[in-house]
Amino acid sequence: MSSPVSIASYSSNEEFLGGGDDVSSGTSRSTGPTPSLALSVYSYTSSVDGRPTLRDIHGRTVQPTSQAYLLPVDGVEHGRLDRQHELFRKALGGLFLKSDAVRRALAPKQDVRPAVIDIGTGSGSWAIDMGRLFPHAEVVGLDLVPANLTRPPPPNCRFECDDANLGFDHYTNSFNVVHARLICTGITDYRALLSEFSKMLRPGGVFLSMEADMQIFDENFEAITARNEGEPGFTWLERVVFSSRSAFKERAPGGTDSGYMIPKWLESMEWEETGTKQLYLPVGPWEDNMDERRRSVAESMGEDARALCEACRPLLLSHGYFPETVEKWISSADDEIRNVKAKQYIRCAWAVKKGSS
Repeated sequence: MSSPVSIASYSSNEEFLGGGDDVSSGTSRSTGPTPSLALSVYSYTSSVDGRPTLRDIHGRTVQPTSQAYLLPVDGVEHGRLDRQHELFRKALGGLFLKSDAVRRALAPKQDVRPAVIDIGTGSGSWAIDMGRLFPHAEVVGLDLVPANLTRPPPPNCRFECDDANLGFDHYTNSFNVVHARLICTGITDYRALLSEFSKMLRPGGVFLSMEADMQIFDENFEAITARNEGEPGFTWLERVVFSSRSAFKERAPGGTDSGYMIPKWLESMEWEETGTKQLYLPVGPWEDNMDERRRSVAESMGEDARALCEACRPLLLSHGYFPETVEKWISSADDEIRNVKAKQYIRCAWAVKKGSS
């Protein structure tokens, strides 16, 4: 793997952009996609300009911009997100569901350039792949800090630094596709955010969501509930997930448990069409008679679960758990994941805005 593009501050654009000609200075927020093909990789025109981007907590690098989100943002975490992106692409059979509506929304147009935004882009993998799949469209990846890129993005893909909790009035009627994957743990009011997404979309535009329950399920699709060590059905993985969920809820009470509500909220809004798809993905290849694709996804899910437990260490320690307790939970869960029969429940949802794209 090549060395990641690591950006430690907002102080020097040219050093990291390679002389890109679409760099703005100042503290104003971006007003929307620009039609230029010579886009810079990063644009520092967001509401978080001027703040230090990184800090260290309990041995991992985190962002200081939003108190709602405390998973790491370092190269290790973005490597996990790269691998997670690949497993979701295998699980879905592509980059997105509702393919007909997405491709219709992003079809080349004479009057306006199609545009995509990836909210909570993380490592930027989804945005980069969308930029390559739709080279005529502009793709924007947005997150609290710059991605640790391990590969250069295509020329039609750029990244913005901003906090989704601050709203998107500056992006009204700017995009044909809004994508948000696994962001609820950093969102303070997801119901309000859905209204923002609707305003960001152009007529006929598509909103795509993917969220995971902060809970695990057994081989019979029954939720594994919180139990004490030694009780029948106790698992260390559930202990880490439950404790992390409690810590997330304290920081983002209006977002952490919103995944299961998104389809209902979308149905209550004025969309042309809404839909959902549910995935139960095994954490590890323990199912019988798996085909090659599902086995690959299951193996990746096990690897991702182990890495995610480790990524939750700063969150758990900051929540007040003792270091020796957190170490026991994470190390025990790491050993257990190789044998436990557990599944993760993933909810995908989409909505198409009224009007002609």
